[in-house]
Amino acid sequence: MPTRNRVMGFAAAILAIPAPALAQRTEENATTRAEDAFGTSVGGEQIGIYNPNYVRGFSAAEAGNIRVEDLYFDQQANFTERLIGGLKMRVGLSAQSYPFPAPTGIADYGLRKPGAKPLLSLGGRVGPFGTTAIELDAQLPVTARLSVGAGIGVIADRTHTGGAGDYRTAALVANWQPADGLQLLPFWSRTQIDREDAAPILLTAGDYLPPEIERVRQLGQPWAINRGRADNFGLVTALVRGDWAVKAGLFRSELNLDKSHTQLFLNVGPDGVADEVVIAEPGRIQESTSGEMRITRRFAEGPRLHSVHASLRGRQREREYGGDQAVFIGTHHIEEPVRLPEPNLTFGLRTLESVRQWTVGLAYEGRWRDVGELSLGLQKTDYRKQTSAPGSSPVISHDAPLLFNATAALHASRDLAIYGGFTQGLEESPIAPGVAVNRDEAPPALRTRQFDAGARWAITPTMRLVAGVFEVTKPFFSLDASRTFKQLGVVHHRGAEFSLSGQLAPGLTTVVGTALIDARLSGEAVDAGLVGSKPLASFGRLSTAVIDYRPPFAPDVSVDLVVESTSDRIASADGKLVIPARAIASLGARYRFSIGKAPVTLRAQVANIGDKFGWANGPSGIYVYNYPRRFTVSFTSDIG
Repeated sequence: MPTRNRVMGFAAAILAIPAPALAQRTEENATTRAEDAFGTSVGGEQIGIYNPNYVRGFSAAEAGNIRVEDLYFDQQANFTERLIGGLKMRVGLSAQSYPFPAPTGIADYGLRKPGAKPLLSLGGRVGPFGTTAIELDAQLPVTARLSVGAGIGVIADRTHTGGAGDYRTAALVANWQPADGLQLLPFWSRTQIDREDAAPILLTAGDYLPPEIERVRQLGQPWAINRGRADNFGLVTALVRGDWAVKAGLFRSELNLDKSHTQLFLNVGPDGVADEVVIAEPGRIQESTSGEMRITRRFAEGPRLHSVHASLRGRQREREYGGDQAVFIGTHHIEEPVRLPEPNLTFGLRTLESVRQWTVGLAYEGRWRDVGELSLGLQKTDYRKQTSAPGSSPVISHDAPLLFNATAALHASRDLAIYGGFTQGLEESPIAPGVAVNRDEAPPALRTRQFDAGARWAITPTMRLVAGVFEVTKPFFSLDASRTFKQLGVVHHRGAEFSLSGQLAPGLTTVVGTALIDARLSGEAVDAGLVGSKPLASFGRLSTAVIDYRPPFAPDVSVDLVVESTSDRIASADGKLVIPARAIASLGARYRFSIGKAPVTLRAQVANIGDKFGWANGPSGIYVYNYPRRFTVSFTSDIG
């Protein structure tokens, strides 16, 4: 019987067939679904200290560490919520279930898979700043083995920078099990960008912060917009036969903009006077075909379970950029806009960039019940990038490293597990920002490595504590004195992370997390005094605390409180200028009721209750400002 249970659990894990309740939008709640505080997204709600753009001080999305249904996906276009049902950030112990982890962590997206009963979900939202949105999702079982899901959305977005964004979204997903042990998940999604005002980006002329400015007010040119479409489609397949399993995915991701602009305010002075510049592009194209096939063989040996994984992963990515024109608007105070008509521009030829990468891997995973786990992996990757600029010979970069990873976990007791690991990676480099003179250039892929260790303690059956330490090492890119984006050294992020999550009492769920990070730079630029030992935009602490209370005596109502805080953020090369620490609180509530037989959830939230103003910056020294106090009301209803 234990062997049979393991086989059935193996099949369920590979096929990932969802329970019908997971498709009901009225029950979506990221707090109650979160397993830890390291990053969880359900529907449009995201909580945790990490997200795809920030993991241990780096960006998992930028590094190319995106997964869809546990399979490699080279993302070029953002997903729509009509396609994606949830997101889980995998770091530390939660990444050990992956045969081939990544140094910058993994962002694993789950499809909104249709369930086994008819269901129609209607959603709407008002706010913030006058935003309105209407969304419709449906699932229909065609046969006992085939269900089809579809969703559409219309969004009239209004942003904290005073701009607007008008989007139409659509998605299709099928869940087909033509035979026992076989599952196919074809999907398609599109976001039509009818209008997206370019958000302002600021760069000061010296080591000082920009002055506080009025939010929810458009500062740039009304014609500086982005327009186009974002498509993601593909097929996920899973086959289980006894102790053998095959899981594979083939994906296509496309971003195609026929209008693209970057809104800049350069040389911002302490008095708010700046040089306004708009970078106009002849569109932008980013496309990638990617996928992975993984074959797994499992062997049961008494209390021990052994798994051997063989993987083939690949991608072919094309990108067109450049040919842009810089339009100087004038020198003026940021809050005293100068409006100019859109000029007729003649664009130049564009640069073509192509990336081809193949990776083969072999991994072993051993689990000894009540004793521990061991995982070993070896990957051989072949990476080739060709950049063809107008009037120049192609520039080719090539790398073919051998990458190793090893993780182990010891079950010290029924409630306590201790883990440790080492991971090597070849990850994508950041792209030069719009303020760089070589904007949009992408350096070759980067060799990275990570050490981490920690423990997980089940304090009670419903409360879990995870504590860990880590060190991540990467080449560091930023702007030099001439605003050229280039490598300036090597950055080491050493730190600790903590997560406390679970149910403190009946109806009371909490998710609390903190990351402590010591970021240090080394290299010739540091030795020469061109940059300091602390990288721009680094901060020593990031914390979040979420409490969700659904009283047992009034289960139709729940309230939630979110508090997010950061320590000082480095804002100058010498580390003397900082963006002050700040904490922001948000308060929300849910009310559940029925209209006829249809459940309805009404959600209201006030974010940034204290209306605190603050700046955020990037590793290249750019500044953007935060969201002010805002109010949002939304509803969802499930009919079926």
